[in-house]
Amino acid sequence: MSEFIIQIEKLITAYSDPEYRYLLLEPLIFFGIMIGVGMLITGFFMKAPKLQMAALVTVGITALTHIPYKEARIAAQPRMEQVYKISSPSRVKGFNETTKGWIAASWKFRLLILVTLVAILVGVNRNRLGVGLGIATALIGLFAAKDAMWFHYQDALAYHPNLKQHVAPIDTKTHAPPPSRKREKSPPPVNTREVAPAAPSPTRPLSASRGSAVSTIDRSRIPPPQVPIAPRPPGPQPRYVTPIR
Repeated sequence: MSEFIIQIEKLITAYSDPEYRYLLLEPLIFFGIMIGVGMLITGFFMKAPKLQMAALVTVGITALTHIPYKEARIAAQPRMEQVYKISSPSRVKGFNETTKGWIAASWKFRLLILVTLVAILVGVNRNRLGVGLGIATALIGLFAAKDAMWFHYQDALAYHPNLKQHVAPIDTKTHAPPPSRKREKSPPPVNTREVAPAAPSPTRPLSASRGSAVSTIDRSRIPPPQVPIAPRPPGPQPRYVTPIR
């Protein structure tokens, strides 16, 4: 129980901070208006006056929260500029532009409050004026909710740069390129020109027999003497036998 009380005290203290207050009220604006418009359209189709009245009250109260939200945002802007003007100037610029957008679109929320109040006083089901006021409340509520969601998205882009704004290359399935092959070295070009045959080296002609003439290359050399070979005598030749000892 003590922890619950401590948390409530911290939340009340945090709500006094304008920066936390505008962060808390910002999603309430477009969510509340969208829920109220949905209830109003459902009440028209179901012909439920009580549901229509509850929807008008929801839209009116939610549109009224735009006033304290805008005041808290303007009050928190100077301190946020001091914090981020050095570390992230683009963030400060985006926040200022979104604040100007909220101020420029204030007339839509004021008009929505006025139309909703008149529709509650007249009554949606009393006459054609009431039906027209109910339809006008739904249409203006849709436009106001769209602006609130758009400004909220701009703040989200400023403080959450990882949000997906465009299609990234990693989101599309691309075929991986084929692995590059090493370029093989091509063989050297073959010379197609005809190569002339090499001239034969000069050699000395061999003599046909032992007593042939001297080679014509070296004529100054004296030929060796020719030894006559004695012819073998006809008949059987003696055999040499080794005596046994």
